[in-house]
Amino acid sequence: MSESNQLSGLPAERVVDAVQVLVRLRRSLERVDTGLSLPQYQLLSMVRGGGERSARLADKLAVRKPTLTAAADALVAAGFLEREADPGDRRVVRVRITEAGLAAVRSAEEQLAAALAPLFGDAAGELAGGGEALLDCFDALGGALDRRLSEHRARQMAARAE
Repeated sequence: MSESNQLSGLPAERVVDAVQVLVRLRRSLERVDTGLSLPQYQLLSMVRGGGERSARLADKLAVRKPTLTAAADALVAAGFLEREADPGDRRVVRVRITEAGLAAVRSAEEQLAAALAPLFGDAAGELAGGGEALLDCFDALGGALDRRLSEHRARQMAARAE
């Protein structure tokens, strides 16, 4: 059964309510002064694993390449990212996180987690499985997002191959 079919039995109002909660959570995160905007935090988090091509980062972040370039420019200027040429293809530029960028993203993570911990603790108290059940829901959502991104990439590759 596909994910959309699993939700087809749910009242539409409940799905809309869930969307509104997610928007409110994002607003809560935006209010935390970490020194980084949420898009900057997301970009640094994704680059932390290694040098990434701009096109792939834009795809992961679901933004257009010019939007990503502007965000990367600001992080390069702040000393949090560096651009480097791809040794295999001179046309490709990768971005790599600096030590200052790693420190900034770690600090932001600590601040964001501390800001949401009381809210998550309160919500977990209402669930039969407690905190683990709440975190399992986030894991499931993260997995679903990853699957959708993989499917999107596969469709793009197939379209390019045609």
